[in-house]
Amino acid sequence: MKNLILTTVTTILLLTSCDSGTIGKYKKEPLPEDFTYNIIEDRSNEKLEKNELTVEINKKITVEQIATLADKFYSSKSKQRRFYIFYLMPGMKAGSGAWATSHFDPELEIEIIGSSTQQDVASTKLADAPIDGEVIGKWHEEQYTSSHYIIYKKDNNLFLKIVFKSGQTTDEELKEKKVSNGIR
Repeated sequence: MKNLILTTVTTILLLTSCDSGTIGKYKKEPLPEDFTYNIIEDRSNEKLEKNELTVEINKKITVEQIATLADKFYSSKSKQRRFYIFYLMPGMKAGSGAWATSHFDPELEIEIIGSSTQQDVASTKLADAPIDGEVIGKWHEEQYTSSHYIIYKKDNNLFLKIVFKSGQTTDEELKEKKVSNGIR
């Protein structure tokens, strides 16, 4: 009888300690070896029954890897009714949008708001394609649109080309105005 109880307890402990590989509807994947994060803000509030973290991550990861990270954070704090996690990329300003979110309210929901690594590769390829004109400036914006912007001059006119994370592009003519310290 003693052996049966010991075997049962051991089996239960083994089953509960094994990682099922999923959290809610999401499959978990290991984080990359060179992955790091920094919790830059913890606005948890027991009276409001919520945990809220803002986390800066060093690189873009997949939904499955976000599930792994979300589970880690969720397991590290006292359980509240709601748990919100906002993920920022380096250089992004807290409180001005997030690259991705993972919220337990009460079930886990993950959303990548910015661009994925695959979208970055495809949109960068489009942004690096030759421009029919003289390139004045070129940059990538991550905080709000996850798009590439290219200002170029063609036939003495200025244009703005935007390459969106979806791969769509738009070209619009700009109006140039001389100001005291240059051109706007």
